[in-house]
Amino acid sequence: MNVRLSPRPRLLLPAASLAALALVVTGCASPSADAAPEASADAATIVVEDARPTLMQLEEGGETYFEEDTEIPREAVEVAAAPDAVVTFDIATLDTLDAIGAGDAVVGIPDIALPDYLSEYADLPKVGTLFEPDFEAVAGLEPDLIVTAARSTGQYDALAEIATTIDLTGTYGGTFDPAAGLRRAAQLGEIFGAEETVEAATARIEELESAIEDRVDATALVLSVSGGEYGAFGEGSRFGYFFDTLGFTPAVPALELPGAEASPHGDTVTNEFLLEANPDWIIAFDRGAATGEGSSAAETLDNELVQRTTAGAEDHVILLPASELYIVINGLTAIENVLTTIDTALAA
Repeated sequence: MNVRLSPRPRLLLPAASLAALALVVTGCASPSADAAPEASADAATIVVEDARPTLMQLEEGGETYFEEDTEIPREAVEVAAAPDAVVTFDIATLDTLDAIGAGDAVVGIPDIALPDYLSEYADLPKVGTLFEPDFEAVAGLEPDLIVTAARSTGQYDALAEIATTIDLTGTYGGTFDPAAGLRRAAQLGEIFGAEETVEAATARIEELESAIEDRVDATALVLSVSGGEYGAFGEGSRFGYFFDTLGFTPAVPALELPGAEASPHGDTVTNEFLLEANPDWIIAFDRGAATGEGSSAAETLDNELVQRTTAGAEDHVILLPASELYIVINGLTAIENVLTTIDTALAA
């Protein structure tokens, strides 16, 4: 068997951290999003829709944390056009800014392993993790714009005290959703005057989607692989896009997956399950490789039981680019890389 290779958790903020944050913000000269001075008459500004979440404060086990109240509609945020210094906690935003030629504006990112195509940003100053900002480091970079999304949404209000902040969450729960990614890319294109570049990328992505939809007439299993184990995803899940939009037929309906766990890592399945499901295609990604735990997907899938499935026998096992799908998720290049991988496999 030949494996085809590819070219919202809670955010805890203890009381001590809140006090430290207050000191950082007090000493920071950068304006807050709510108290920013009015732009001069000739300074261009862009209104970014659905960019300000409403947070609610919760407590658990003596820890205070914040989550978005999704029952309250998001508000728009006015930002200066073409900011010179951007701190982004959203790797999809980093991906898209790179794709549209605005990567030079990024001055700080969270500490996370980046895919090879974003390696030039690996040495940028680190501003905490995807979930927990280093507020002092952020303030020290004197950003014009801060971008949060999904994993960092709960820190929006605190970061907005440092500089104008927009939250570019497209979908929740780490869902791969190209349509949502394209909407946010269009907003970034407007901020940086790169509308035509975004439109061209959008056209390529939509063409890939259309080509795949025209070719798909088969069953599939979508799998996360890590540490020798599989997690299966069905329609309507964070990786349901491959069924719901591209048109693959689930080899096993979501409600019939073992346990119907609805885990962010998928429902645990075995090689015996794969053989019984007998999909025409196996679409997998190496979660261990994406998270820095080591690559094992190709080796895990290379076994006798998988080889006896239709997918294994016909070399219909696709390994998607793991970092793009699991870490970056909905950036322009990530979306195009994922779809190109599938399109190439189907066309072979």
